[in-house]
Amino acid sequence: MNIIEIKNRIKGNVVPVPAQYNRDLSINHEAYKEHVQFLVNAGIKVFYLAMSASEFDFMSVKERVAVTKTVASSLDNDCILLAQALGGHWIDDQIDEAKMMLDSGAHAIVVAPHGIKEGNKFFSSFYSKSSYDSERHDDFFFNYMETFSIKTHAPIVYHDKPFKSGKGPSMSLLLKLADIENIVGLKEHVSDPLTLKKIYSTLGDRLSCYDGFGKTIQFWSLQWGATARHTCWSWFDPKSDIKFVDSIRNKDLKKAADIINTEWPIAEAICSTGFQGYKYIMELCGLPAGPVRIPGKSLSEHERKLIQTASREIGIIT
Repeated sequence: MNIIEIKNRIKGNVVPVPAQYNRDLSINHEAYKEHVQFLVNAGIKVFYLAMSASEFDFMSVKERVAVTKTVASSLDNDCILLAQALGGHWIDDQIDEAKMMLDSGAHAIVVAPHGIKEGNKFFSSFYSKSSYDSERHDDFFFNYMETFSIKTHAPIVYHDKPFKSGKGPSMSLLLKLADIENIVGLKEHVSDPLTLKKIYSTLGDRLSCYDGFGKTIQFWSLQWGATARHTCWSWFDPKSDIKFVDSIRNKDLKKAADIINTEWPIAEAICSTGFQGYKYIMELCGLPAGPVRIPGKSLSEHERKLIQTASREIGIIT
């Protein structure tokens, strides 16, 4: 599959694969296979092994590569897999991990460059040059991504992280990155709607662009030029996610808005319970779920009842 094919396939719903653990928090590969098959059968085509949503930041390199192999082997030929290489403390580790992921079946690598140090102090005083500045930092990020591209020869999705100011890198940097042949996509993490509109309307016809800010923002981002949307809702209700994207493509905005309004009780419940709330909904739907490695994320009886009530209210369970 060449670079253009992969870029054209990153559209619609990009579903991060949730981590699957046994009770002792070892990797449950059989649960991965079962859940991925559920998603494939429901029509999901783009899968993503993500730093946060897939709990890759709580796994070793060896585990991340093993999970990549398990998920890749569970997909149909018309599916693609994006995998986020985290590496260690520098680009060389990240490149080595990316190569192992590609060898294990990933079609493209998601890359968040190691960032600048912000907020550093000397004798308890902040450095005057501690924050991002386009003139001082853009060459570093461009060279980082160009090096990654040359050394991996892989299709790459640039993971655009905000700085401590809440703003992201300059548009001039994003335009330069879009000229790197191997960069096929942009995963946006700057939530400001004005910024999103500018990025998607400028780069949406050059890169596969998407974000994970939920349907309330994605209602607009898909109209502004985003080609896809990152969504965890598909973990237990992929058909609703597919209907949402289809309704916006068909310009049936009322239907899309109705889907958002219908799902609101679950959105509120998830905000109160976090990742383990997602997992509990999966369990209620008869899907493999299990614990998380994230500390302090077990649910109280009150939180379980909150999830149950919301799930019944919108018809996910009876």
